[in-house]
Amino acid sequence: MPYATVADLAAWLAPEPAPPNAVRLLTLASQRVDRALLGAWYDRDDADVVEVLRQATVQQVHWMLDRGDETEAQTDLQSMSTGARSFTRRTVGQGAGQTAQLAPAVADVLKTCGLFRFDPLVVG
Repeated sequence: MPYATVADLAAWLAPEPAPPNAVRLLTLASQRVDRALLGAWYDRDDADVVEVLRQATVQQVHWMLDRGDETEAQTDLQSMSTGARSFTRRTVGQGAGQTAQLAPAVADVLKTCGLFRFDPLVVG
């Protein structure tokens, strides 16, 4: 279930309207926020947490729209052409084939809000 509504997204994107696929984008963005918070301790019923998750979700959708890649299909492309269809994949160097899947602003919101604890799990 998305952390933000279409109305939340429309308010964030104003004066631009929310896109027709807003529900899908909000769902995907919420999944990416969940991925970033994997292993974090937080109370989903806390009003401050709910607000941060809403902010993170709409910012993630905004970033996805700016990148034009909601499915992450282009994450490993270095360059791409249309016309005769030419694609070049990242293949060398540190982080080859990987690009950010979470908006830097979203990472900042989640790290600096002080609401999520990432405690190490010690077994034994």
